[in-house]
Formats: sequence, C-alpha cells, structure tokens
Amino acid sequence: MISKNKRTIPWIIEEQTKIKHELLKKYISPWMSILFRAQDKLKIKNTLIYIDGFSGPGIYYSDSKKQNVCDGSPLIVAKKVNEYIEKKESRKVLIYCIDENQECTDILKRELDKINKYRQDWKVYNGEFSNKILYVLKDIETKKLTGFPKFIFIDPFGYSGYPISLLQQLLSYRMSELFINFMIYDIIRFCSESQFEKKLIEQFGNDQFKKIERLETPEQKHIYLRNLYCENLKDIAQAQFVMPFRINTPGQRRRPRYYLIHASKNYKALKVMKDEMYSISDSPYIFEAIGVKTPQLNLFDDPSKIDLEKNIINFCKNNCLKESKDYGEIERWAYINTTGVSKTIKKTLIKLENKSIIEIERKEGQQKNTVTAGAKILFHRNKKNE
Repeated sequence: MISKNKRTIPWIIEEQTKIKHELLKKYISPWMSILFRAQDKLKIKNTLIYIDGFSGPGIYYSDSKKQNVCDGSPLIVAKKVNEYIEKKESRKVLIYCIDENQECTDILKRELDKINKYRQDWKVYNGEFSNKILYVLKDIETKKLTGFPKFIFIDPFGYSGYPISLLQQLLSYRMSELFINFMIYDIIRFCSESQFEKKLIEQFGNDQFKKIERLETPEQKHIYLRNLYCENLKDIAQAQFVMPFRINTPGQRRRPRYYLIHASKNYKALKVMKDEMYSISDSPYIFEAIGVKTPQLNLFDDPSKIDLEKNIINFCKNNCLKESKDYGEIERWAYINTTGVSKTIKKTLIKLENKSIIEIERKEGQQKNTVTAGAKILFHRNKKNE
C-alpha cells in the first residue's frame, strides 16, 4: 500500500505498457547473463549500458484505485541489475534515463536512488530524447566505455518522433541494440497532415511514407508503413538485423496500435530476443515475429501471411538442390527472414522430410524425430516438388 499524500504519480499504467514491461523483464536477464559471461571469458571488465529513451516516472499506479504501484522499465532493469551485482560485486551496469516530463524525472531519480545499493552510475536527464541522448553519448565517451554493450529502449508515450539519423548514430557504436516502440496507429493518423511532414521525414529518413495516400484500405497503409520503416532501419540506420514484433491487442484484430522492433548488428541478439518473445507468445496480446525481407515480398506485402513452411521450401529449392546445406545455416536464415524460431523451424523441416520434399542427412547418433547442428539438408528434385 502507498499513501497518496507521500507521492504523486502522473498516470495509471496501461495494459499495453504492462506487456512491454513483461517482455523487457524477460529479455534483460539473458542479455546481462550472456554478456557478462562473454566478458568473463575474454577477461575484460564486466560493464554494460542500459539507456531508457522515454523513461516515464519509473513507477505507476497498478489500477484505478491508486492504492498500489508497479515498476516501470527503469526500475525493472535496475532491480535486475542488483540481482546480478549481488552475485559479483565487480560488475557494473550504467543506467541512463531520459524524459521530457519534469515530474517524471524527479520521481524516477528518487526511486533509482533508493534502490542503488551498489552505488552504480545511474543518471536521469530531463529533456527531449533527441537532445539529451547526445549528453548520454558524451558521458559514455568521456568514461571510455563506447565499446561496451548497450541496450537502448525507445518507448515514446503516444506519438513522439525521433530522427532515424539518430538511430544510425546509436547503432554505429559496437554491440548496440535498439528496442523501438513503433507507434503505427498514431503515425497513420498524422501521415497526411502537413504540420507533421518534417518530423515524419526525419523519422523515416525519406518521404516515401506519403505513398500511403494512394492506398485504399487501412490494412494496406499499415503494412506499407511498417515494412518501409523496417527497410529504412536497414538501409539508412545501417541495422543488419531488424525484426518487428506485432502485438495483437485484444479487440484490435490484426491491426495493432504499435509494433516493437528490435534492431542490431548482432545475430545472437536477434535470436535471443526472438526466443524470449516466443516464450510469452501465448499471452492475450500475442507476440508475433515477422520476417520482413524475403525474395517473395515487396513493401506492400504482409510477410506474416507467407507461412514458414512455404518460406523454407523456397529457400531449400533455391539453395539445397545441387548440394546440401548445414542445418545451422538454414536456422540462421529462418531466424532473420521468417516468423520461425528453433522449435518451429525444426518441426517444419521434419514435416517436409516426412513429405519427401527434403532429405535430412543426420550425423551418427542423431535421432530421427529431430534435427540439430551438423545435420545436412538436401532438396529432393522431382516433379512433385518443382
């Protein structure tokens, strides 16, 4: 319980915010664990950096009764940091938080100070994200920590633009990951209004978003803008791996209010994020990974409607006809380009084997009902499969 007289909180947490926080909680732990282990192996300092681009107050009322509170993203991460430092006190995790709302940053600073029992370098900046992030980067450079892993959560409240050139700068740092809340519902609303044109050009990196004026249905506009932004994250922001996750909000059918987009230059980062999404995909919000770039798609196609089996058949037909491919190569391709994760990719390959569409050459000792690293995949050339 908490007394209203002791603390003012700007808002009650929304359901969609709860689900974003649940995902962050699920991902941030393996992120820290994997990277700390890698640093131990390389015998370098255990140091990580978390940046929260639209941090909010760090705490919210849990419901309309305003009697209990729950943690926001900065406190979720900070408490998880404490757990890891408790196991090894030489570890360091720098936390930088940015928000335009002065009340939010005042509350957040107090809350972070309360739980910063290991005296970590946790800072809160009040101001516009696009401006204050430059102070954050300067501080990181001054501390000579630019080469250490960074996880950057960009989660605006409502529609708030930020230039794609800034994302390019963030991704230029070694081992940086972006997790972006792409507010598709609001962006579609503002796309045709001239006063937002400059901001949208900065956000997309070009004016190709204007093409939605030629499209007839809301679904067409929705698909086009999502695909365009993901492609621009690759082409303009220079992300090597981009994966949008649709969150199917109850009552919204298949046109959600927002997408969560993971962007990085590291394949393992994509794989871990996708696996964590899949692990909570049975929630009411339904997380769905959408592979954007495949040979069959253009910007106006919905990749989620091209099923995993069809994608894998096409890949095997084009790449495993004359010579076999290692399972690991197929898995990597499927993680990047399709909705698949390890479990569903293997299940699909076994199904195709049973249909005699592919042949799986397993290593000695590998079981027939699975497929693992080292197995070779060969496409069967016959009239049925061509």
